Amino acid sequence: MRPLKLTACFGAPMWIATYATAAIGANVSDAGETIATDARIANGWRVLRVVDCARCHGRDFTGLAAPSIVAYARSQSRETFVRMVLDGDPIRGMPGYVNNAYVVENLDDIYQYFVARANDEIGPAYRPPVRMEPR
Repeated sequence: MRPLKLTACFGAPMWIATYATAAIGANVSDAGETIATDARIANGWRVLRVVDCARCHGRDFTGLAAPSIVAYARSQSRETFVRMVLDGDPIRGMPGYVNNAYVVENLDDIYQYFVARANDEIGPAYRPPVRMEPR
């Protein structure tokens, strides 16, 4: 009887972990990669807020005075996306960020954020978890 209870005790957490992981669209084998991607998406969101891309591209980055970055990420390659951010489009009023070290250092995270938005992995209401710092 005792081994059966141990199996039930150890089986339940595994089932819960498998179900919860499947619910967010990843398998148990790539859970570490999912956490890393989530951190990159969160960082990308934070950088976008600091740089204030929303002032032209809208609060949800779906367009305002400037086009939707979400739609752009959906329709363009990573290389084209990166080139647009770095070089800009001066004729249309888009500044280049090649000289902004903060953007350049975090460009992959910015791209990850927009790819997640474009693939409907996160929505416009996405907010990263609040970091709790020890006192």
